[in-house]
Amino acid sequence: MMLPITFFMTCSLIIGLAVGRQIWSKKHAKQRSLTGISGIAQFIELIKLTQQHRGMHSGLLNGKLEFKEKLLPLESSINNHYTNILLFEKTQSYPEPLSAHYPFKQWQRLIKNDALSSAESFQLHSAIIARQLDALWDMSDEFSLTSNHLQAIRDRAHKLVKILPELAESLGQVRALSVQVASKQVLSSDKKLQLLFTLGKIENHHKNLQSSLPVSAEQQLNHLICKLKQNVDDAELCHQCPDALFQETSQSINDIFDVIQTGLQSLAVQIKNN
Repeated sequence: MMLPITFFMTCSLIIGLAVGRQIWSKKHAKQRSLTGISGIAQFIELIKLTQQHRGMHSGLLNGKLEFKEKLLPLESSINNHYTNILLFEKTQSYPEPLSAHYPFKQWQRLIKNDALSSAESFQLHSAIIARQLDALWDMSDEFSLTSNHLQAIRDRAHKLVKILPELAESLGQVRALSVQVASKQVLSSDKKLQLLFTLGKIENHHKNLQSSLPVSAEQQLNHLICKLKQNVDDAELCHQCPDALFQETSQSINDIFDVIQTGLQSLAVQIKNN
């Protein structure tokens, strides 16, 4: 009689340990994903600020000195965000090959270079942001958001760390190029092609969203795209106020980043409830 009882108790213990391990593993994965969202939210803000720096730097290098006083506090804020993200990575034992340390080194080289042309500044900023976007995706994958076992969470995370940031980046490129043209009051053929191509990318990204933006933001974005395309076609962009262009384009970009940050908060609630 003792052997069957012992066998039964052993099996029950093994099953109990397996169930307990599964519960602990699920709880640990959920907590890790929630922790990852806090790091991703910081990264989103860093991308937003780097895009702003690109636009203002374009204006400054094309002769609009009023942007100069805005760049120093912006650079300080970007440096602080890098510090916070790198600290976050350190506390989470984040893999070194995926670290934000690499775009940070590119950023440091950029702000120390006083001999950049407007085109070089645009290219270097855009390269840094492209690397930031890659790092954002890696972080989302590392913290089991875009690689989550639930399809609904994967889909939402993909929209928040891929589709929306890429839409914002295309708009950020248009902002920087528009400020260049308006500051210099010259619309060259290559700038015209670049602007029209990027505006086309924005329209494609926008179609893929399937109404993810609030109605007011949708209307503002549609109005902005139509207005910019018309201003590029008739060369009216040369006569626009650079600061006004920056502010108007920034409104749509900020709307997108607001949707991302709100979406991340909502995603955290969804993860907690699953």
